Amino acid sequence: MKVLHIGEYVNGGLATYLKILLNGLQKYHDIENYLLISEYKSQKIWDDITKKVFYYKYKRSIINIFSAIKQIHEVIEKVNPDIIHVHSTWAGLFVRLPYLFRKKKTKIIYQPHGWAFLMDTYNYKKNIYVLVEKILSIPTDKIINISNYEQNQAIKYGLNKNKMIMIYNGVEDKINKSNLKLNWNDNKINLLFVGRLDRQKGLDLFLDVYDKVKLENIHLYVIGTSVLDNKLPQNTEYVTYLGWVDNKDIDEYYQACDAVIMPSRWEGFGLVAIEAMRNLKPVIVSNRGALPELIKNNKNGYIFDMDDLNSLVSILSKLDKSKLKLLGINARKIFLENFLADKLVDNIYYLYKL
Repeated sequence: MKVLHIGEYVNGGLATYLKILLNGLQKYHDIENYLLISEYKSQKIWDDITKKVFYYKYKRSIINIFSAIKQIHEVIEKVNPDIIHVHSTWAGLFVRLPYLFRKKKTKIIYQPHGWAFLMDTYNYKKNIYVLVEKILSIPTDKIINISNYEQNQAIKYGLNKNKMIMIYNGVEDKINKSNLKLNWNDNKINLLFVGRLDRQKGLDLFLDVYDKVKLENIHLYVIGTSVLDNKLPQNTEYVTYLGWVDNKDIDEYYQACDAVIMPSRWEGFGLVAIEAMRNLKPVIVSNRGALPELIKNNKNGYIFDMDDLNSLVSILSKLDKSKLKLLGINARKIFLENFLADKLVDNIYYLYKL
């Protein structure tokens, strides 16, 4: 069975997801994986997983859409796959738009990895995104949602529930060894933020609260770069900006902290949360998107109300190292029960075989 995975800008969390999926699918000898991604802004990390990688020339703009569609469908004709597994919104447009006007010869599985119409944006934009997704769902055989929140919202907005399936993301239970030696102050509660420094991830919101309460027993470490200019804000007495960190070193930072903070304004899943849980760390999250599915109050972390930031202040002011360690043990158990890579890979494989 030939499976052609198609993406647009494949980097960050999407690249991690695809690497886990393609690597895991190698155990199934009846699956032959191909990968087609944008040459621009996509990671080149696929040689140890599959030699069958294609790139198309594309930079995101309206005028480049038809060129991308042409290149992608030329590869589809060449590979002649049994299944097209298309990842993310723009790739979903490139693949499915032509099949509104011509007969398709292959099964199409679409995985948005977070619906565009659930972003914090204007209602007229949300309505446009919903309309486009409804139209493009016509030639789609199955739609994979990455959380119950995403699935329930998609059904609420009128997408075909009979085409929906929910499959949680997963990561390997493998802790990367690193030569880093992090000399963080053990007398402080060390919080860690991992993610893009953009509006979605809510770091600005957290910093605003954090600056006002001035809790001297907490130090925040920030891993990530700006999506616009890659310039980092200035370090302060209470905040250290670490910039981009190599993936092989990331577990060292998770293990050094006491808890991870995810103040996202919206989140389709939350890969950082399960990476933290794998490393025995509790997570402090907003009550937005899928995060309350992953984190339960006083069990494997804390949830604050985005509409009542006093709830965040209350959580921060009561943080205790010994309690955080207990929550971290629970977090690890929940990770092993629900978010292992093998479970993700098996669920995808069974979907292919339907």
